[in-house]
Amino acid sequence: MKNRTIAIFAFVFLAAALSGAQPQVSQKQDVAIFALGYYGWNIPAQNLASIDGEIQKVFSDLGRFTILGVSQRLSSGGLDRFINVIRQAKQANFVMPEKYQFGEAFLTPAEFNKLVGAFIVVAPVVVEFNSFYNSKNLQYETNIKTNITFIDVAAGGSVLAMKTLSTSGTDKQNQAKSISSAISSIPGQLQFEVRSIPEFQISTRILTTDGSTIKLQLGENMGIKKGDEYAVIQKKTVEGFDDSKEVGLIVVKDVGKEVSSGQVLYSSISLGKDAQLREIPRQGADVDLYVHSIVGTVAAVTPGFKATASRGFYSFRPFMVAQVPLGLMNSFLSVAIFPVNVLLGGEMVFNMGRLSVAPSAALGLSYYHVTATWVNTDTDFLSHIGAQVSGRVAYLFNRNMRVFVDVGYETWIAMSTFWGNVSYGGPMLGGGVTFKL
Repeated sequence: MKNRTIAIFAFVFLAAALSGAQPQVSQKQDVAIFALGYYGWNIPAQNLASIDGEIQKVFSDLGRFTILGVSQRLSSGGLDRFINVIRQAKQANFVMPEKYQFGEAFLTPAEFNKLVGAFIVVAPVVVEFNSFYNSKNLQYETNIKTNITFIDVAAGGSVLAMKTLSTSGTDKQNQAKSISSAISSIPGQLQFEVRSIPEFQISTRILTTDGSTIKLQLGENMGIKKGDEYAVIQKKTVEGFDDSKEVGLIVVKDVGKEVSSGQVLYSSISLGKDAQLREIPRQGADVDLYVHSIVGTVAAVTPGFKATASRGFYSFRPFMVAQVPLGLMNSFLSVAIFPVNVLLGGEMVFNMGRLSVAPSAALGLSYYHVTATWVNTDTDFLSHIGAQVSGRVAYLFNRNMRVFVDVGYETWIAMSTFWGNVSYGGPMLGGGVTFKL
């Protein structure tokens, strides 16, 4: 009877402990990063001078890693050999050789042991490389495909993730510059790919709440930035299985050294201290697809595309717009005229839960892209300078999409009389959809 009572008390204590379990809060992880492997491909050495530092800078800027750089470069075959040796090193009868050779790379036992002391080993290797002169476009073009392999050493050398980055670069006069441009595009893609790996995503908790404003643990010390979004996680188990789900969305509006402030956009549960939050990886841009109508002009209907920087920004956000005034499109015999408006500007966003209001202003240029098939040529002509002011009311339909209505004024002043070119402008009304990338 006594043992049974003890068992009951132990069960109750365990249940209470589980129900009051502390939320997960991420800590820095150790990573060892190989230099970019490119064996078998004719990539000029001068183009590789800075890429190793740039790749390591990606992990440094993310803030959630302690970094060990490795000067050796692995080939594809050397990477497979390296993974196999890690797995063998976990075996009791493993005999350490005097020197490890992984394709063209050599490691001493001390270097190898230092690597396997890291939680994750990162190995970038070029698997495709093509650089050539495009006689049609009159420029050098380079296309590179790079595999980034993440090896979980603690799990015996298992491949945690493999990401493929396809980058390209061009230059009118210099092939080496086109190669350098393609290589330098790798870090930008890599940062998002790293953040998209679940094991590297930040988990944290709410410290305090004040209306729709919350304080969350972690800040600059883990690389959190303004505009980052975190899902509210409702933790549940069913018959011992994880049944957790997302029930809310928070956007970071201010970042301190160890504590950040966030705005609650929506939540289906009451938020309080220790509520679990998990990072939502984004590429850092909101993309709009819309249709505007400029009332009473020849260019009445203008479908457009707008890209707004989101990561690193909260209230004020810069944007770029490209739109096509359909009424100015024209063709004659073998000549086709395609008008494009390009604007740069900024907006101020005021979030009120799912609803938001954003006044904005932008300046731009308009040009005609003229194609003449009888002489096989494409030419661009500057046609207008313009400006746009508007106000937007948007509704957050779900965590990845908004719908919106725009109201404002737009004007475009003709720079020439080419093809009957005229100024136009007036009140603007439109709407569209935002995709949060």
